[in-house]
Amino acid sequence: MKIFAAAIICIGMTPTVSSQTIISETEEQYSRSQAVRGEAITAFRAGDLATALEGMKRALVDRPTNTALLSNALFLAAETGNTDDATDFANRFVALGLVPGAGIQAKMQEKLPAETWQHFSEKFKALIQPKGVAEKILSVPTDHRLVEGVATNGKGIFFLSTVVSNTILTADPTGEISILTDGKDHAIGSFFGIAYNQQEHALYATYGRVDQTYNMPKGEGQTGVLSINPDTGGITGDWTLSGGTEGQQIADVAISPDGAVYVTESQSGAIYKINGENLSKLNTDKQFRSPQGMAFLENGVMLMADYGRGLWRINTTTLETDLLSMPSTISLIGIDGLFAHKGRLIAIQNGVTPQRVIEIELDGAREAVIGVRVLAQSLTDFDEPTLGASTSDGLVFVASSQWPKYAPGGFVVKDQSLKPTSILLLPD
Repeated sequence: MKIFAAAIICIGMTPTVSSQTIISETEEQYSRSQAVRGEAITAFRAGDLATALEGMKRALVDRPTNTALLSNALFLAAETGNTDDATDFANRFVALGLVPGAGIQAKMQEKLPAETWQHFSEKFKALIQPKGVAEKILSVPTDHRLVEGVATNGKGIFFLSTVVSNTILTADPTGEISILTDGKDHAIGSFFGIAYNQQEHALYATYGRVDQTYNMPKGEGQTGVLSINPDTGGITGDWTLSGGTEGQQIADVAISPDGAVYVTESQSGAIYKINGENLSKLNTDKQFRSPQGMAFLENGVMLMADYGRGLWRINTTTLETDLLSMPSTISLIGIDGLFAHKGRLIAIQNGVTPQRVIEIELDGAREAVIGVRVLAQSLTDFDEPTLGASTSDGLVFVASSQWPKYAPGGFVVKDQSLKPTSILLLPD
């Protein structure tokens, strides 16, 4: 699940790196860009759109492929009738293989010259066409609400976590779904990430409170990670953060090759490791924006998807931490799920349009991103894809969590209707 500060406006690998500009975002650049962005937001709220646009342009100097900044800048350029800037920002989206959101496109159509809008409308339509083929392996009935994560024991049994229904579900090889653990019996708000630890024969599931959590007022409850017996549903361990759910949320969980359990905290920005009876924070010197999924390389090296910054490489022993550089034609903003799958790095990128599943190609040293390949996008079953799991047959993932259909308290947004949640298999 993504927790990320709102913006103002509420198949083939990419070409070789040699001919492209390489983006390497430093901590100084990030801090400077964030400060200028803050000034732009202040100007926007004061109604000074020209100053807000100039601020967003300055923020983009340090973070040129950040799609949130690009979206803000494009909206402001269109709103103020600045066709040259709007064209520049729209071309940047096209170069990334992405498109701005529907609201921004509507503003472009309203404010820009007809020929300019027509030009980009055609490009945007081409970029969001469906790609890839996936097989539906599970259809979760609508009484199990807001499925977020999926895990498997590798023997045909799948486990699912739900945010609104507040349950851990199990699905047998016939597709029969039942409740394994009911969080309401344990005063747990919502379940998020889930992973199966084969060495322990145990499930690990993160939990906490978000706006969509049912029957839990803001600030109440705890956030942490449970270990669960996958046969009985009994809770065998519970690790929490002090301070409750205000300003912090344990979001995702991953098991390292040696069986260690790591979780990300998406609001204040941190990574923790289960250490005996405690959660021990990995104290790096970097500013994480919104940590999400994790995947492991060899020798204790973790890759972590930061929803607002990109892809981090973290040595879990030395805590050396670096934001991976990448070509200017790639943006890894908005990644939720991240997986090591048979030597490949796969990500679910739901914070961009089109939402998509991608393979990320690293250089030989695995210290930089050199390419991205779209494995699936805009499929019929897609409705906010979230998390997944590596299996012997391919990547299994939640394709239609339907997050946008849920209002605070877990109620369904007016005039919206739920569909069964699709769990898809993306074959190798």
